Amino acid sequence: MIPIIGIDHVAINVRDIDKAVEFYTKVLGLQITKREPSKPGVEYFLDAGPSLIGIIQAKDLETKHHFANEGLGANHFSFRINAVHFDAMILRLEEHNVKIEFAKKREKSWSLYFYDLDGNKLEITSWPIEDGIKPEARKKGIYDAHHKRWEYSALV
Repeated sequence: MIPIIGIDHVAINVRDIDKAVEFYTKVLGLQITKREPSKPGVEYFLDAGPSLIGIIQAKDLETKHHFANEGLGANHFSFRINAVHFDAMILRLEEHNVKIEFAKKREKSWSLYFYDLDGNKLEITSWPIEDGIKPEARKKGIYDAHHKRWEYSALV
C-alpha cells in the first residue's frame, strides 16, 4: 500500500474571486502562497500550514454545490489553529460580521463552524490537550453567538 502523507489542497469555486481572496486573507489570515503561481482573476492558492486552499473563480454562477450540512457531497473543511487562539478567532469573525453557526469546546477538541462569502461551510479546530492547555482552562462549553458568550456546563 502506498501511504497517504496528508492533504495537499482543497479547492473551492467562488462567485467573486477578489472578495473571496480578501475574506480568506484579511479575515482568516491566510497568505497567497509562493509555492504555486497564481492566475489573477482565475485562481489563487493560499497557504494553510503545509496544505493549500485553492480559490477558483466559478464560471457557472447558477449551479451550486456548497460544502453543506445535508445531502450527498462535501460537508465542510477545517482549519487547525492552536487552542490559545480559539476564542480570539471567534472575536475576529464577529468583528468581520461572519455568522457563526456553532462553536463547542469538548474535552479533547474544540470546533467553530461558520460560512464563507459563498456559503461554503468552514470549521476552525483546536486540540487543547495537544496544544498544552491546562486542565482548568479546558472547560466544556457551547458558544451562544446571539449573546456572544460561552455557556459552560459539566453536561456539555
